[in-house]
Amino acid sequence: MDQFLLELKKLPRPQPILLGVVIACLALLLYAYQEPIKVYWLARWGDPSGYYSYAYLVPPLALVMIWMRRERLLQLRAQPSWWGVPLFLLAAGMHLLGLWGYSSWVSSMAFPLLLIAASLLLWGVQITRVLLYPLLFLYLMMPMPSVVFDEITNPIQVWSTDVAEAMLRPFYNVLRENQATIIMPSGYPLLVGVECSGFKVTIALLTFILFFYTLVDMPLWKKLILPAALLPIAIISNGLRIALIGVVGEEYGSYAAKIAHEGYEMTLPVFGNVNIPTTGALEILIPFVSLFLIARWLGWKR
Repeated sequence: MDQFLLELKKLPRPQPILLGVVIACLALLLYAYQEPIKVYWLARWGDPSGYYSYAYLVPPLALVMIWMRRERLLQLRAQPSWWGVPLFLLAAGMHLLGLWGYSSWVSSMAFPLLLIAASLLLWGVQITRVLLYPLLFLYLMMPMPSVVFDEITNPIQVWSTDVAEAMLRPFYNVLRENQATIIMPSGYPLLVGVECSGFKVTIALLTFILFFYTLVDMPLWKKLILPAALLPIAIISNGLRIALIGVVGEEYGSYAAKIAHEGYEMTLPVFGNVNIPTTGALEILIPFVSLFLIARWLGWKR
């Protein structure tokens, strides 16, 4: 904390007029987006069965990225650029189109663009170039439209089921009833829902990877290996989780399989009801450890 305060003292005092303009722009932007934020963003971020619980971390992580670029920013001089005007008009048009067309997603896509346009108008091209990655990072907190979401999650759901079936077949005579259902020999149905596709963990880990890029100095081709490896690792780990739930359901019954799937609820003093994760922990642990080992193999050092 003391080191953080020392770093703050090193920063030059902002000009009151410029600071007021920045605060006014942010206030106007948040006011213009109050409906998408309330109805579209927060509603999906806070959905317990949703896929965007990680999105609360995106704005703070973007601020951390900007803070890590402070030395580069202090070396640059603000030179406002009129290039922000056409970008602002484009983004404002997208926002209005989204509001009038009842498409919160279209409106949301304009949000980072409006921030970039404001940066160009206030500080110019050079400073905006430094801020560009953190501002584009904000797209990760935007919920996707259901049409796009289904096109992404449905194949992942089927691939995870394929992996689980391949793991179970050497040990059990399973029946593949449909693309997302496996019947165990005892008749226990292993239903792989969309929420079990592994997409939630995949997108959360992708967010972590893109933030991780700001902490490491590696060639671009090495950085691209991590997101390329993420999807197959997530599918394999999710397939393993599904197979383990099937084994538990086959050997110990549906109640045990439910615990393997949802975790074990128990009551602890002070904490109250707590869910102890079971196979769900593997869905996060295996990809995280795998990506960590790949990063170390690529030359990343702590």
